[in-house]
Amino acid sequence: MNTRTNQTSSKPLALRMLKGLAACALIACGPFAAAESLLIKGGKVISLSDAGTLEQADILIRDGRIEKVAADLGRVDVDKVIDAVGKVVAPGFIAPTSELGLTEIGAAASTNDNAIAGQLVGAAFDPAPAFNPHSTLIPFNRAGGLTRAVVTPGSEEKIFAGQGFAIKLTGDFDSVTNTGLIQKIYLGEYGGSLAGGSRANAFAQVRNALAEAREYADNRGAIQRGEWRELSYPVADLEALQPVLSGQQAVVIGVNRASDILQALALANEFNLKLVIEGAAEGWMVADKLAAAGVPVVIDALSNSPDAFERLGARMENAALLHKAGVLVAISGPGYGGSHNSYLSRQAAGNAVAFGLPYEEGVKAVSANVAKIFGLEGGVIAPGGVADLVVWSGDPLEVTSYAEVVLIDGKPRSLVTRSTRLRDRYLKPESGYGHAYKN
Repeated sequence: MNTRTNQTSSKPLALRMLKGLAACALIACGPFAAAESLLIKGGKVISLSDAGTLEQADILIRDGRIEKVAADLGRVDVDKVIDAVGKVVAPGFIAPTSELGLTEIGAAASTNDNAIAGQLVGAAFDPAPAFNPHSTLIPFNRAGGLTRAVVTPGSEEKIFAGQGFAIKLTGDFDSVTNTGLIQKIYLGEYGGSLAGGSRANAFAQVRNALAEAREYADNRGAIQRGEWRELSYPVADLEALQPVLSGQQAVVIGVNRASDILQALALANEFNLKLVIEGAAEGWMVADKLAAAGVPVVIDALSNSPDAFERLGARMENAALLHKAGVLVAISGPGYGGSHNSYLSRQAAGNAVAFGLPYEEGVKAVSANVAKIFGLEGGVIAPGGVADLVVWSGDPLEVTSYAEVVLIDGKPRSLVTRSTRLRDRYLKPESGYGHAYKN
């Protein structure tokens, strides 16, 4: 009897499990997950292309690419239609700096692969093999409108932090798109602390490393055979700096003080570096020099507190003044938010607009400009471009707006996060989590 009872009762249990799994798949993937062609209809389109902003337009997407953008495409044979009437469609936002997939819980060392300590490797450090596409921070930031990101290492001992890469926030194992994208270097106050307490020594270390890398390139064979003078830097680091010297790899230098920015510009001029300044709290003071050198900046547009001596001149108009001078500006998430809240770059962009940055430039600073600076796909809505788009409930730079649909490579992605699951667990105790979650 017991055996028969167990066998009969296991059938509805299996059916319930299958139904539950199917429901989870629908929730996680959404009704559009398998669609190959989509029509986004009737939304206000911030294209950031030559077409400008279209008050009401349709976007046709096939095979992950934008095929057409027009005021009215009429009836089109597609797999799915997304009604965007009364909503705003913008390019997916791109984080210009983050540690997404390399860090999970800042206070738990075992969950962090963003920096190394006590190792010889500096410039050669490549954290890409440690990237975790299933990090809970990825769906959380994706739900905030972020579709791509530049991932950079940190450093605890060396001014050369290592190499950065780019990702799509799909959560897939193949979501790394550009390896060896940048070389990260710390100068300024933090760089000085890593170089024995002197920012002058930090600059000297960078200059010496680049000079040795150039010497290594000219005498590689003799050095590898041991027929050359003893060099100060490991061969692995000197090899890693070759793409920097050839201009194939951008150098992201973290500096904030105006005088430090000028020193970084001089260094870039000496070694013909493809330079990106990160921080630039006092960038507005030397905006004309940055513009003349054609050097873009990545700033925290909410940084206006003189919380360090190198940021005494920080101000909310920084983005507007840099743009006015002709500097290409990208805006990161606020420093206090870290990688966990990279998506808050849109809030920072909104504040930059409130302090004088033209509205469209504010949107570009978190999308098109980032793509341009780092040579990534996305950032605009134009025929032929990758279909990384977000349908917003309202103005994407307003904090009360939220992402209703997020497309990456033309596929709507899940907006379910660990936070929404926790919300639902406690809001709906009847959903099956047991008495411990009931009032």
